[in-house]
Amino acid sequence: MTTENQDQNQDQDQNQNQDQDQNQNQDQRPQDVPLPEPSLLTLITGLASQAMVSMGMFPDPSGGQSEIKLHQAKHLIETIALLETKTEGNRTAEESSKLANLLHELRIIFIAAQKEQEKRKNK
Repeated sequence: MTTENQDQNQDQDQNQNQDQDQNQNQDQRPQDVPLPEPSLLTLITGLASQAMVSMGMFPDPSGGQSEIKLHQAKHLIETIALLETKTEGNRTAEESSKLANLLHELRIIFIAAQKEQEKRKNK
């Protein structure tokens, strides 16, 4: 076998090993799943979910712990309120109703999270 053929065989072996490594890495990564159509409700629901995680309502997906991060929660709630203001006159009745209800609920949860954080500080 010539040196050129040996080099080609080594390159092929390396490529096969890289392909196998990539396949193994892909098995470990989350799969690409279809998502719902983009909509105002999808956007605000995603922001609201993040706000609820920030208020300690659900564990943080990255760490598994429930933490209260009021600055982050406030920012997310204010972002949803900004969307409410900026989309005024361009929403359906359903979107307006759900947006108003969601903001109301988030604000109530925010107050409860503030009280919970104070309790934790005083311990």
